[in-house]
Amino acid sequence: MNLSLCHEDGFYRAGGNLSAKWRISRVPLDEVQGIEISVMWHTEGKGDEDLHVHHFQRLAENQIRRVGLADEQSIRCVLPVTPLSYHGRLISVQWCVRMRLFLANGREIVAEQPFYLVSDKMAVPHSVEAIKSPLSLPQSTDSHNEKVVVHSSAS
Repeated sequence: MNLSLCHEDGFYRAGGNLSAKWRISRVPLDEVQGIEISVMWHTEGKGDEDLHVHHFQRLAENQIRRVGLADEQSIRCVLPVTPLSYHGRLISVQWCVRMRLFLANGREIVAEQPFYLVSDKMAVPHSVEAIKSPLSLPQSTDSHNEKVVVHSSAS
């Protein structure tokens, strides 16, 4: 599975557009039962952890057969204005595009591509305001920071 964002730096303006491309390879078409693509945020840190799906797209088995897996696919959405990405001592707000692949044998493969939802000031890295107010996010903005997890519901 390959999931990539349209901005190499991973920074997206609040209220702006996000587009991502995805492709599934090395998995036979007849083994795929469903695909879910989500644009979401979650919190980590002290207290309750929250999760919110902002945009959701599901491809059922018949849609997957019609579209196929050979070609690169895309997802697009308008991002909300809040919550902005945040990395603090007690809590972090993290955004990502998540792709879930459901296989016929009950296994599930998950890939996540993190990104940062930022204010207008932060979206323009060379502005005076951005330089005066340092960005308090994790240092890594590598767009190849994709995380893949395999789950199996079979015991």
